[in-house]
Amino acid sequence: MPSIGLIGFERSGKTTLFNALTGAQRPTGFAAHQDPHEGVVPAADERLARLSALYQPRKTTPATLEVVDFPGAGFAGALGGGEPPSTRLLDQLSQLDALAHVVRAFENDAIPHPAERIDPAADIEAMQLELTFADLALIEKRLERIAQETKSMKAAERVAADREVDVLRRLQAHLSDGGTTLDAPLAEEERAGLRHYRFLTERPLLTLLNLGEEDAADAGSAAVRFGGEGAFVALCARLEEELRAFEEDEAAAYREELGVGAGAVETALQESFRLLGLRTFFTVGEDECRAWTVPGGASAQRAAGRIHSDLERGFIRAEVVRWDDLLDCGSEAEAKKRALLHTEGKDYQVQDGDVLHILFNV
Repeated sequence: MPSIGLIGFERSGKTTLFNALTGAQRPTGFAAHQDPHEGVVPAADERLARLSALYQPRKTTPATLEVVDFPGAGFAGALGGGEPPSTRLLDQLSQLDALAHVVRAFENDAIPHPAERIDPAADIEAMQLELTFADLALIEKRLERIAQETKSMKAAERVAADREVDVLRRLQAHLSDGGTTLDAPLAEEERAGLRHYRFLTERPLLTLLNLGEEDAADAGSAAVRFGGEGAFVALCARLEEELRAFEEDEAAAYREELGVGAGAVETALQESFRLLGLRTFFTVGEDECRAWTVPGGASAQRAAGRIHSDLERGFIRAEVVRWDDLLDCGSEAEAKKRALLHTEGKDYQVQDGDVLHILFNV
């Protein structure tokens, strides 16, 4: 299951957003939690809903995302209010597939910002520096260790160590100039050689601008107003948390009354999947309609393994049809008649929105 970590400074609304995403009821406020909150979020997908409406299955299963809410106190050092992130926290972050920075953009005198100001751009810069400093410290530590070990190395080992030092020093310079590991000018072979370090600036980063309820109706332009770049979603975590308790029709009516469009949380989830480079495919039938995720470029045989290891091991071929073509046709038989359902071998690269039926033999 793909995973993403919610990071941010204290009182930014991380746990409120975590509750909105997961339906949990974790306490929020000044009592900062010491350990991460973990939850699993089903990803709302209109395509799956429409396929389920066609098949009327006994069960509908969406794709899921693991979400981890980290204590804001661990990042106080970036605001000059405490120690830098602990080794334990940095190690936990490095195990995740992506990070989401929850940035405070709401005013509330009863919940003061740790730096006593509301400045999303400054918070974004401070957090980026925190992640960069963590990676620079890791590089420095590794360079020191290589220097200590070089004396006892054999010739071949020394050549490999020199190559590693060269790559690390180039990355060090790039990070010091404000870059990230993700955009560093490294060859693919060099990048692969650094993967075991699990640098934090190598994790895809989603910025979630947490608005006040008075700005929720203007979420579409908020990202531009606050100068967001890259993967950036604006929402009101407090409002989304409140609406989770409403019936669907009540929530829709309240959103209309406030002038707030639906889908902020869903947009954040879909942006997370995009950041992770995941593609969603579907399996359909009377028993179950289900969404699955695979990395971009994954083969049909690998996708079969997501469903069950036996399907991957005994893979023969896959019958493939686009989800929208299937809906237009109304059935797989009609899609086949119109030549919209095609047969693919094990090396076929699964596309986002494919509906797969795996034929296998074990």
